[in-house]
Amino acid sequence: MRVLEHSKRSVSVDDIREAQGRISGETIRTPLVLGAAASDRAGCPVYLKLENFQRTGSFKVRGALNTVMSVTPGERAKGLICASSGNHGLGVAYAARRFGSQCTVVLPENPNPLKRSFLQKLGAHIVEFGTNSDMQWEKVQQLSHEYGYTQVHPFSDPEIIAGQGTIGLEILEDLAEVDEIYVPIGGGGLISGIALAIKELNPQVRVYGVEPERSNAIAESVREGKPVVLPRVETIADGLAAKTTGSLNLSIIRRCLDEIILVSDWDILRATLFLLEQGKVLVEPSAAASFAGLLANSKREGRVVAVLSGGNVTLDQLSQLQSRLEGATSGV
Repeated sequence: MRVLEHSKRSVSVDDIREAQGRISGETIRTPLVLGAAASDRAGCPVYLKLENFQRTGSFKVRGALNTVMSVTPGERAKGLICASSGNHGLGVAYAARRFGSQCTVVLPENPNPLKRSFLQKLGAHIVEFGTNSDMQWEKVQQLSHEYGYTQVHPFSDPEIIAGQGTIGLEILEDLAEVDEIYVPIGGGGLISGIALAIKELNPQVRVYGVEPERSNAIAESVREGKPVVLPRVETIADGLAAKTTGSLNLSIIRRCLDEIILVSDWDILRATLFLLEQGKVLVEPSAAASFAGLLANSKREGRVVAVLSGGNVTLDQLSQLQSRLEGATSGV
């Protein structure tokens, strides 16, 4: 069994460039577009990095492909396994199918039905277990020991971080004069990769991470100076519901991130609906968190980019989330 989590290894901009060269033929170079409605709402030029157009509907496939293409054929032949709320699993399942490997994805017991159906279409073996990421990860460890699977960590792995960092390279290539970038934060793989790429190549660009206020493991970890494990997380943004981060992620974040902005679930939902109704862009709440953070930052200025990290959501799911929040507010 190989565990693809190298907490003592570093990641450099050269690693990100290598990842870009490795996966460019397998991924979509997603558009960076000036959003008219978003710009009007924010009072400054807002560019949207549309990772909802990426293969599997999420940025996660970048890191997954970079990881799967980096391991040996023998490791791929053993089969891959990961824990996921959905999008990371989709990325690993896609990469596994592309390179002829079997894939097992451990989902929570109440998985996002849309993401689960996509995983089935990709041929992944799905195991539903537990109600939080700790329990899922324990199941991954158990199955790996039993069957020898190669583990693909969702965020704390150099190849994962480098793959996600290719988004930062694309932003600088397409908008060299960018002033600020807003990135959703879950476990920290995306923000680690983007922040590292941006700060190494143009340290004047301000990079903001955006976390749900009740799923703020990285904000707490930065405050404590070490990875903190939250006792519980609660957010409508399932892709950002991480209870902790990795040492490698935290070291990059502390060095490269300008600020973490916390937003409420209502902020996230309003941003999601605004992007759909006014911006004509369908993204999941996890992705819209970046725009919610942008709006929450009264110091925003210049040309800004909001990374819209994925679009695996349905209109019915958004309606259910709205009803859930309204019910919670009214005490129902």
